[in-house]
Amino acid sequence: MRKHILILLSVFVLTISFGGVLHFEHADIVFPEGYEENAKLVGKIFENVRQQVIDLIGNDPGRVTFILQDKGAISNGYTNPLLHKTIVLYLWPPESWFQFSLPLEDWYTYLIIHEFTHMVHLTYQDLFSKIISILTGIPYLPQMYGPFVEGTTVFAESSFSKSSGRLNNPFYSDGMYYYSIPNFPSFTYKELMPVDDFRGGLLYYNFTAGFYKYLVDTYGLDKMKKYLELTSAFLPDPEIGSKYKDIFEKVFGKTFDELYTDWIRSVMKIKYHEGELIYKLPNTQIYKIDKTDKGIRILTDKFGPSTSYIGTTNSELIELDQSGKEISKQVLFAMDLKIDSDTKYGLIKSETMGTYENQVWDLSANRIIAKGNISAFAVADKKVYLANYDNRTMKTRIVGENFELTIDKYVSYMDGRDTKLALLLSDYSILIVDTKTKETFEITDDAMKGPYVRFWKDGILFTRVDGKYVNPYYYDLSKKKLYQLGENLLVYDFCVADDFIYYVSYIPYTVNTGMGIYKIKYSQSEAELKSYKYDFSFTDVKFEYGSELAFRMNKFMQPLTWIPMYEYNETDDIHRGYMIFTFGNIENDTFVVLTPIFDLKITDSSFNLSYSQYIGAIQSKDTYELFASYYYPTNDYNLTGAFRFGTLKLTPNTNMYGYLTFSFRSEYSNILDAYFNLFATFNVPAVYSKNIGFGLLVTSNLFGYPYKSQAFLLLSSETYEELFSYEKLLSNLYAFGYFGIALNLDTTFESQAAVRLEDIQTVSYDVSLAYTLFKDSSFIFGNLIYVRNSGITLGISNPVALSNESIYGLYTHFFIETYVSGLKLYPVAGIFSPFTEILSEEPLYLIYFGLNSSPHGLPLSPWVIPSR
Repeated sequence: MRKHILILLSVFVLTISFGGVLHFEHADIVFPEGYEENAKLVGKIFENVRQQVIDLIGNDPGRVTFILQDKGAISNGYTNPLLHKTIVLYLWPPESWFQFSLPLEDWYTYLIIHEFTHMVHLTYQDLFSKIISILTGIPYLPQMYGPFVEGTTVFAESSFSKSSGRLNNPFYSDGMYYYSIPNFPSFTYKELMPVDDFRGGLLYYNFTAGFYKYLVDTYGLDKMKKYLELTSAFLPDPEIGSKYKDIFEKVFGKTFDELYTDWIRSVMKIKYHEGELIYKLPNTQIYKIDKTDKGIRILTDKFGPSTSYIGTTNSELIELDQSGKEISKQVLFAMDLKIDSDTKYGLIKSETMGTYENQVWDLSANRIIAKGNISAFAVADKKVYLANYDNRTMKTRIVGENFELTIDKYVSYMDGRDTKLALLLSDYSILIVDTKTKETFEITDDAMKGPYVRFWKDGILFTRVDGKYVNPYYYDLSKKKLYQLGENLLVYDFCVADDFIYYVSYIPYTVNTGMGIYKIKYSQSEAELKSYKYDFSFTDVKFEYGSELAFRMNKFMQPLTWIPMYEYNETDDIHRGYMIFTFGNIENDTFVVLTPIFDLKITDSSFNLSYSQYIGAIQSKDTYELFASYYYPTNDYNLTGAFRFGTLKLTPNTNMYGYLTFSFRSEYSNILDAYFNLFATFNVPAVYSKNIGFGLLVTSNLFGYPYKSQAFLLLSSETYEELFSYEKLLSNLYAFGYFGIALNLDTTFESQAAVRLEDIQTVSYDVSLAYTLFKDSSFIFGNLIYVRNSGITLGISNPVALSNESIYGLYTHFFIETYVSGLKLYPVAGIFSPFTEILSEEPLYLIYFGLNSSPHGLPLSPWVIPSR
């Protein structure tokens, strides 16, 4: 057994790319080779902000581990409070419109604050919880199940500077809450985050944080810290239910429902000045607006029931005249779009083998003209300029024809005109660059900015946050003066035509709100640049260099779980005891499970003690997943894997993915894996015990309609000899095909088929059309169940589930999209009519009821009632 353990450890250690580790007073910073300076900066920032974050919550989580990862042009971070207390930081700051929805003026600082707040909050335990965790070997963290998982973090990221944090951006906080009043999302709804709501993660993050901030502002931080303290206890509070209705009433003096209602009422007090609404798009995100010769052009992403049914959105570039009338539409999704001399250029994000890059496409010629870590681009007089950000050096290189300039800041957006470039920097200053003389001029203004800057007349247009408003501004470069173009507005983006501002904002009166275009005559009043101060200072801190290999091995050898288990088999009179030990790496993507098992049988004349051993290992990376397990002494085994090849971007809207799967197991391995393994194996397509599969997935648009298409081939057999036998090829080969397309926001078409190639006649298929009848939504049974979209499905199929043999026929059913504890299901009730019975004098109909995972297709295990 020791040999097996050493082999597994060696394999997993060898898959790791080493760089180094720095040991600070309260954290260990693990970094890739060449990123030592980044690690020093992260450690310095963390040690300086650590105590202030702890003071916001009231819990010290102890020592933590930071892992720096460069995955190219992708912004993210995540925290695992359960295992190794690990925080992973991606090094790429947000760009373009994403920067406005995640407004952090210093990426490292506020990402550290956000993620460390998770660690401080989620590791909060009372003494009894800590004792139970030690005795059972299962970390019990009560706050993992609390209502403010993201409320604490977004509140913290917004507490140190007016120019950072989502709560300091009124477009994604107060303004969004205000325009949601006609159908304000309940706390349960925002936890569900229905995928067909265009607000998406804003529901879970920003609405939660808004309510959290209201409680802090109204009742004080100490009250909120008291709430966190009480809800971190293992045992239920005996006063809840007897003296108080809920924990909120005990802490704040009002029940949760009363507090949530008070928050909504406070939002209603905000007033925004609005222009004339000339164009509206319910349940739609508008990312950008530009002026054209004929009017305006907007970049949009539309959501609807079809988004929920098959996972597609309608991404369109829409041209309007100045009255808001549509002129044309074109399918397009991009991080940015620019047009120069009738040539369209787009910034498109792409992923290859777990690494992301931004590509600049000449959309008119359908070709890539540049790719890499491009944070922004500009086009002027047919010349393309690129902002290339280096995650390692944290510097940006601006390049173009006969031009190059390196700056120490990140460029989130860039515009060009003639020989001038306007750069929106991550700290919200605006840098003007002359590409001919290389002279620069910086507009230093600390106020939070919108996503874009544009040249206009003799200066620059941009939006700026003013308290609860986002107003349009113009900076005159010749006069070096700032002018406000509108007051008390909520502007996402805008352009100027004649004497009017056309701007993007939310629209009222719709179920999920949405976005639209407003038109208002602009005024021009002189304004002042703003200067803010941080609430913390950065001082140098001490650190030591360490051995990353030794650090990793030390962490790996510390068990994550040590769960004792006992069972008694009354039939065989056997006492079984075993303990599940789990070990993992600091990234928490590689685990080894060791489970020693002892079976004891005692009779009047004998004492029989037997030993067996389960060992399992799982590794989950960006491009593959592997699982292996072995059971001694029966030699049962399981080896399962899935590899995803890089994305092939055929056009800006077309992506092709390839993947390979395999599964080799003995007869009882699945039972053993579920029985002795805390981290169960993942599923791959399989028919028999030995399987190899290959598939292709394509996402694109057909005649302007978004679709997904998939093809998969599987070799499957019970023995290795037959699996790789040429003579058995057709009998072992299975094929599966899928095609789904959104015909509009309410209607989807889906077809799928599966066949064993040896017998084409046995093909099973389903072709169906799902149409949404009602979009009414409601919570029932005390918020336990949420019903959303409902409609009818018409299809042709040959189901085996309705009969013991394959039958062909037509079906139709009524479906209701239903959420239960976060799980989306589709209860259906319908009629199936076999083709052979349609024209008979007394046709047979099969009435069925059941649960489905989609509005398309028949339920897997329906309740069937034959009827004539």
